[in-house]
Amino acid sequence: MNIKHVTASIATAIALGGFGSAAFAATDDHMNIPDFMKMEMIDSNKDGMVSKAEFLAVMGKVWDMKTKEMKVKGDKMTADEFKELGRFLSRGEKN
Repeated sequence: MNIKHVTASIATAIALGGFGSAAFAATDDHMNIPDFMKMEMIDSNKDGMVSKAEFLAVMGKVWDMKTKEMKVKGDKMTADEFKELGRFLSRGEKN
């Protein structure tokens, strides 16, 4: 999967986030992609804007959540695991 596909997947996840209706859960482990992509979740300093740092922090949480679910060993994914993450992001599905 190249960077254009990853970027498209992230953009799709963000777009889906605007339409997510699931309630916020107590822990990140029980959240889905639309929950993570809501403005109020990403905008951690509540200034009404999303910075690159805020966006990357949320994507880090998504990485942690999904790699835990996929039982990824260490902090690197194989090509197949990365494809699965990309499919997950593009669908914006729940855990």
